[in-house]
Amino acid sequence: MIRVNHEPRRATASDLERVIEPLASYICALDQPKAALNLAYTVLFNEVTQLTRAAKAQVANFTRATSRK
Repeated sequence: MIRVNHEPRRATASDLERVIEPLASYICALDQPKAALNLAYTVLFNEVTQLTRAAKAQVANFTRATSRK
């Protein structure tokens, strides 16, 4: 079972910079950086959407399982 952190953590600017800087460098080195940036945004948006759906489904399953006990 995967342990879930129950204390949400806010991202700091330095956390995001540490993740975004390599991606920005990669995007800027490409032949079409604007198209790559748009694609990166789309991929990030879709990933967050899928993660949110999965989290909601997991909470719903947990809630149903708990109410049956």
